[in-house]
Amino acid sequence: MTTQLNDTLHKANFAAKLFIIWNVIFFLISLMLKSSIASDAVDSVLLRGGVYAIGGFILVFLLRQMSQAKRSGWLRLSIITVLAPLGVIAFIAFTPHLPLWFDAGQIGSALILAYIAVLILKQDVRSQFPRANKSASK
Repeated sequence: MTTQLNDTLHKANFAAKLFIIWNVIFFLISLMLKSSIASDAVDSVLLRGGVYAIGGFILVFLLRQMSQAKRSGWLRLSIITVLAPLGVIAFIAFTPHLPLWFDAGQIGSALILAYIAVLILKQDVRSQFPRANKSASK
């Protein structure tokens, strides 16, 4: 593993752990402020915080796979960190009845994921996880 890749993985690991902490804090804030949430949305807001925090552990697991030079970990992490922020933006756009603090928490999560995507999708990182040559396996 190159020094550049090692540095990138270190930064991405820090961001993944920040993602976990951010979402645990967000979950606790949601518990304290649940009276400001529409009654029909309370369960989904609380569930969101828990699911995102658990998702952070998946990010850490995939980063560990990347550190073991597993392309599958890099590919899965790439998909998650690109699509999830887009999903957050769509969610915020189509659920205008949620409080502003909730949207801020969502945007914070999306920004952390986007940062990880920028880190792992740089050319020098991508080149460490080449596609398997199909002709070589025949």
